[in-house]
Amino acid sequence: MTTKNKKYFVIEKTKYSYPNENFKYNIMKDIEFDLITASKMLVAYEQLNDNENKTYHLQSVDLSTSIDEQPLLLTKDMEVKQ
Repeated sequence: MTTKNKKYFVIEKTKYSYPNENFKYNIMKDIEFDLITASKMLVAYEQLNDNENKTYHLQSVDLSTSIDEQPLLLTKDMEVKQ
């Protein structure tokens, strides 16, 4: 996949300190974006952010594993017998 066609998620990382240091990750808007749009969104989220426990990051979306996979076909040997 070329850089032009690559897609990115904008990830929100929230830090929790009680009882131990833990992190929660959320994909913002639950959709993928091209690099320019994702970068603009990242900057906007960072500028609006007033919570020091939240940070925003870009994560590239790798769909190469799902593109080449074939569906699993059920055979007679795999059937559940009651």
